[in-house]
Amino acid sequence: MKWLSRLTSNRSGDEIPTIVSFHELDSWLDKVSNLIFRGMGTNTVALYEELEDKRDELRQCITELRDAEPRGDMPPQIMKIGLLSRDKMVKLLYSLCDRIVTPANTQTSYKTILEFYNRISTSMESVLWNISKSIYYVRSLFPEEVRAVEAELEQVRAILDRLVSPMKGKDRVIQNLSRVYGLMEEIRELMREIEVEEGRIRADEEECTTLRRGIELSEWRLEEIGSDAEWKQVVEYEAELRAIEHEQNTLRSDINNLFAPLQKPLSLLKKQDSTGRIALSPALRTAITSLMSPPVQALNADVETHLRSIKELMQDTKLMNDRKRVKTLKWIDHLLNTDLSGIRARYDSLLSRAEEVRSRLSVLKIKDERDELEQAIKSARGQLTRLEEGIARRRRGIVSLEKELEARVKVLQTELGVITGKRIEVKFEFRSDVRR
Repeated sequence: MKWLSRLTSNRSGDEIPTIVSFHELDSWLDKVSNLIFRGMGTNTVALYEELEDKRDELRQCITELRDAEPRGDMPPQIMKIGLLSRDKMVKLLYSLCDRIVTPANTQTSYKTILEFYNRISTSMESVLWNISKSIYYVRSLFPEEVRAVEAELEQVRAILDRLVSPMKGKDRVIQNLSRVYGLMEEIRELMREIEVEEGRIRADEEECTTLRRGIELSEWRLEEIGSDAEWKQVVEYEAELRAIEHEQNTLRSDINNLFAPLQKPLSLLKKQDSTGRIALSPALRTAITSLMSPPVQALNADVETHLRSIKELMQDTKLMNDRKRVKTLKWIDHLLNTDLSGIRARYDSLLSRAEEVRSRLSVLKIKDERDELEQAIKSARGQLTRLEEGIARRRRGIVSLEKELEARVKVLQTELGVITGKRIEVKFEFRSDVRR
């Protein structure tokens, strides 16, 4: 299409700029299309007015058809179908007139004209196709009125054809221009997406700043709490409580080890009693149940009585082989020689002291404040991490969008070069650099 370059080379006033800002590209294309389709802009307004006048004349003819009296010499069946078809035809034609609304006088670009032409032509074709099925019957009843409507429709079509006559034989140019407008819309959409993502990044960065400031203030308050006398008391109590709990765990383990060797022999006695091999007294059953309960619970005030009862039972009855029986009796003697009451007293003492320390800790509100601050810092850091990861993802997304935008721009400039026969450079102005 270098003919456009030749066409304008000798017309200094028609010189097409080879560098154009994207936001001015629409008006630049209007100028290019006016040069390509010479005469279109000059005659368009007059044709708009002529088309509006012809539309009004068509509407008048439709009204005359609507109000006309049918020929009286038609058979009843033709009369019936013709009248119904006339009503349908009138309705469709009125709807066509309603659609013939010309663009404003200032809208004379090829794109506006072509879109208007295609829209009205499509409507006309649809209406004519619908009425063609029954127009024979309508023409039979109202021949003069139908001819008048058909004549007006032909004239509407003729004006539409004159409207786009400067485009005749330039289908390839129109296709190129259509691709350009399509590319422009794709570029605008990409730019909108980039702008939206940049806005989200700015909002997220502001939130990150707020979170960092909140973390900083909370950490400052934690340092302040660390030097408070009340907090030092909390630290002492917590250290004591940890020591108590450690000793409790050790003592509980020792108690478990004391009663563990009795579990199998006691289980055997319980099984033999349940199967009827032996008959235990209620007292012995109570003793077995107590000694088989969790060791700390087994270490109660009656533990020694229960151990002696089991010892006596195993001495008088051959319930198991001698080796196991002797081993069990030895362990019972070991337990009876152990200060079980002292162990229980120490365990109870630890429980009491732990409860007392926890009670004293509960009244020191500075601990609750510190716990809340630590939780707030943890939550804020988690939120900050998620926001920073989201910002990084958005930035990567913007880079992808910019690559796609760059590719579209290259294609756009190529298409513009094909149309004008010149190398055209399109400039862009980005309002933000948050993605960099």
